[in-house]
Amino acid sequence: MNSDSTGTLRLVAVTAEAMTRLVPFVRAFYEHFNYPYRERQKVSVLRKMLRNESLGRIWLIRHEGRDVGYVLLAFSFSLEFNGRIAFVDELFIVPSHRQKGVGAAVLKKVENICLRSGITAVRLESEAHNPRATALYARLGYVDHGRHLLTRQLKRRQA
Repeated sequence: MNSDSTGTLRLVAVTAEAMTRLVPFVRAFYEHFNYPYRERQKVSVLRKMLRNESLGRIWLIRHEGRDVGYVLLAFSFSLEFNGRIAFVDELFIVPSHRQKGVGAAVLKKVENICLRSGITAVRLESEAHNPRATALYARLGYVDHGRHLLTRQLKRRQA
């Protein structure tokens, strides 16, 4: 991996070899939001994503020469948005690098990658109790369409 010069921000594609650098950030993301976390399961799912680029991309966020978080972008399709879209499924930046423009710069880089890839829209979600993140996303042009994101987790029935 090339070294960064001071003050730069890069997205570095995660490889199987970089998984050990990624996992601590994923664990911290889940702890931060108090989401259920089973490391073996998450690592397995991340490896599956790395093997199939049609699912999305995962990048480590490097700022000032060191890893400071990650962003996971998942791909989908939308008739409403006229084609292939992307969803910022997870974005995590260590506390020491928050509120310094890193999140905004990461999203701009992700958007540029998406534009070059023919993606027609980028979606993301913000926790209802995180007004700072919601305000950042609104400043960057993300629009609340007045909808609720509803989820039903599917589980296979045991035979």
